[in-house]
Amino acid sequence: MDEQGEFESTNINIRWLENIYEELRTIQNMERLAREGCNDIMEYLQIPYQSRPIILADVEYKNLRMMALEMDILIGNLAPVLKEKTEQYRKKLLLLLTNLDKRKLFLKEIKKDNQVVMIEPLQFLYTSVAYLSTIKNELINDIGHLLYIPEQENNKKKW
Repeated sequence: MDEQGEFESTNINIRWLENIYEELRTIQNMERLAREGCNDIMEYLQIPYQSRPIILADVEYKNLRMMALEMDILIGNLAPVLKEKTEQYRKKLLLLLTNLDKRKLFLKEIKKDNQVVMIEPLQFLYTSVAYLSTIKNELINDIGHLLYIPEQENNKKKW
């Protein structure tokens, strides 16, 4: 292969790895939001106190949904690397994806005078976030050889 072909192939590989990295970062941010409803304490404090019982649980649920969909995209993008494990990951994710639109499994609306005054996150929401986190950790373990450069014995200096 000529230098131009090798250079173009290297650029594609680098861009693909950057895409995988960005997907993992996005999933990590969504995971944080799905667990807490905000990124940090300052963001939390900016949410009006009276709105927190409604906003935070809804944000957690929305981020769970987006996290699951992003994981589905990531698994598809990693299919050439995961090979036969791709289907295993899809089956694990499908368990959650089939119920993802059933909001009442994840949240309970508490109404007063026909107005929603609070949205209570149900245990299934937190169990689902933990389940997705486990899938994410397994994925990272399976693609670790792409993400982390192994130390080379030849490069180690012995003092």
